[in-house]
Amino acid sequence: MQRNFFPFITTGWLLLTLIMVGLSFYADYNHLKKNLTSDAQFVYASVYEKAYINEVLLQSFTVLVSSSPNDHEAIRSFANEMRKRYPHIERLQIQQQQKSITTNYGKASDYNLDPTNDDFSARFPIIFIEPLNPDTRYLLNKDLFSDPIFSSTIGFARKYHQPITSPPFRLDEKQNGFGLFLAFFERNTAPTNDNLYIASLVINIEGMLPNTSFLSDNTSIKLMDEKGSLLDEHLSEQEMQPPSWLPILEETRTINRFGQSFQLQITHQFGLKNINVGMLLILLCCSLSAYSLLMAYLRQKVQSAIEHSTIYATLNNERQQLETRIHTRTRELREQLIENRRLTHQVLAVQERERRNLSRELHDELGQSLTAIRTDAKILKRIHPQESSIVNQTAESIDAIAQNIYDVTYGMMRTLRPSALDDLGLVDALQECIVSSRFEEHGISLHKDFRGALNEMSEDYNITLFRLAQEAFSNIIKYARARNVWIDIHRVSQGSRKEISGDRLEIMISDDGIGFDIAGEAFKKGFGLIGMRERVSALEGVFQIRHNHNRGTRIIAIIPLHFSEADKETGAKRSEVAIADPVAPAALVH
Repeated sequence: MQRNFFPFITTGWLLLTLIMVGLSFYADYNHLKKNLTSDAQFVYASVYEKAYINEVLLQSFTVLVSSSPNDHEAIRSFANEMRKRYPHIERLQIQQQQKSITTNYGKASDYNLDPTNDDFSARFPIIFIEPLNPDTRYLLNKDLFSDPIFSSTIGFARKYHQPITSPPFRLDEKQNGFGLFLAFFERNTAPTNDNLYIASLVINIEGMLPNTSFLSDNTSIKLMDEKGSLLDEHLSEQEMQPPSWLPILEETRTINRFGQSFQLQITHQFGLKNINVGMLLILLCCSLSAYSLLMAYLRQKVQSAIEHSTIYATLNNERQQLETRIHTRTRELREQLIENRRLTHQVLAVQERERRNLSRELHDELGQSLTAIRTDAKILKRIHPQESSIVNQTAESIDAIAQNIYDVTYGMMRTLRPSALDDLGLVDALQECIVSSRFEEHGISLHKDFRGALNEMSEDYNITLFRLAQEAFSNIIKYARARNVWIDIHRVSQGSRKEISGDRLEIMISDDGIGFDIAGEAFKKGFGLIGMRERVSALEGVFQIRHNHNRGTRIIAIIPLHFSEADKETGAKRSEVAIADPVAPAALVH
């Protein structure tokens, strides 16, 4: 840092101070907004609770009426108790569907129960009202369906049997209210035109809002219907009118439950008393102190900058030299890895040729000799047919021993080189390997899935797949203590998996056994897994070993069947083993 930067730092300090002052104002604004949100939540909870009480009370009222619609004494006692407990309930009413007095009402001819038919002729007079006094007695037998305020609401309630609110209406000269309606049938009777009732609550809108004692100055609460029309408004006290340029905070909440839809709006005018002057003074003092300390620090920083630049240049030069050596060594190791893969492939190829030759020699030489011995033994048994003779018994023993030697030799030949691999193809060779593994004798269920043209591959792929399956089956039987084994071999020609695209083999062998410590033991004990890995790597494939859903072991190999020149150059990088890769090929997941 140089001294000519100091004016810019001073300018930055001034800007930062202004930002801090602005943040102080924002903090005051945000604090007021949080208080407004808290007040809005309280009002919302209060109105929501009363809306819920209205719905529960209406449901309870309909249950009582539906069970005994003629027991007006019990119904009035319940209604009177609810009005005492919930003062915002102005009155409770019951309407019953009845035939229209006139027979030609509109286009209808009968008051039917079809909920899809809006064309009906009916009356809904009030048959019960609580409280029943001189101010409400005139409402008895009044047909609410003929009142334009309630006609559409009653039609909806009759059709859907769900709670619904009416438009607001005047309760008296000063107060507004609304009705909450719910249609129901008399319980334990078949639904008919004569037992359809509509229960309703008349609710005082002013009682839905809480009092304003908890609100701060210059705050108002508005209760509106779903269309935005004002239903009721409560205002807090105002000590003085704040400046008009200060912002106005507003919170809006919507209640649309229990058949009742309201909008709550709480507003607050930001005032001078909401500004924290003490905090502003503290911020200014802290800013001046920080500026003084910063300038002293920067002066010291300039003195040490030259020394640091010299040290940095030296370290940078040494780092570049180290990177050059690392790149050289990495290239040498990569070349050595490619060479090791090539030698491994040659060793495996020589090993397979020796196994095939040894298997052929056992079949041609020892097999013919054993056949000749068994033939001579059968001739002796034919010459001496008496079973009690020494010659017959000796010939029988020779024949049995020769047969046992042949069986053992045949098993060794199948292990060294399965004849089905050359005669019938890979799939039949794998079937023979499965049979010779004798899973059923060990209580293991095998699940296999072979897909694609698996018998149309070259010798390298066939023997690699066979040895992978042979070694995996041997390990499972010896160590896994599994009850189920899955082997999936798919030849896929589309898409890509693990950076290998095009024609490829996807192999998965898994079990539900006891598993083992993959990170600590996978390639440190024995040569089975190492051999499997090297066989796959020799074909420039990807080899993985991991846990099978926290139980057992899963082996996955992906081998390309056709290589481009670019793929061959990057084969060593692609063939590195992933010990615990969390992503398995999607087509091979159990």
